[in-house]
Amino acid sequence: MSGDPELLRRAIENIIRNAIRYSPPESPVDIELVERAGRAQVRVRDRGPGVPSESLSRIFDPFYRVDPDRSRSGGGVGLGLAIARRAVELHDGSLRASNSNPGLLVEIDLAVAHSPACTTSHV
Repeated sequence: MSGDPELLRRAIENIIRNAIRYSPPESPVDIELVERAGRAQVRVRDRGPGVPSESLSRIFDPFYRVDPDRSRSGGGVGLGLAIARRAVELHDGSLRASNSNPGLLVEIDLAVAHSPACTTSHV
């Protein structure tokens, strides 16, 4: 994959941090990386309350928070997912979220750049 590894690391870290924050204690956060048709897909799923369907399209907007009454100490200011979206888009990727009952599933889709000497492995 070509691009800025630090920018992509921060994007994925923001998504994982949110998943951990909104998951019940001791519940798993699933992280999956798959390659399909020249695309890398990173999926992060928590087991938290999810997001109201009317908010799903807005959670990646700067300063948007699902619960505006949440304290800043517990919920941030609404920039983490916006930063993640911008980083992914700078790499010609896309980011989407959906409820997975329970929890939220966030999917990152990025192009994979293969060199002739590159081999594919699945973990």
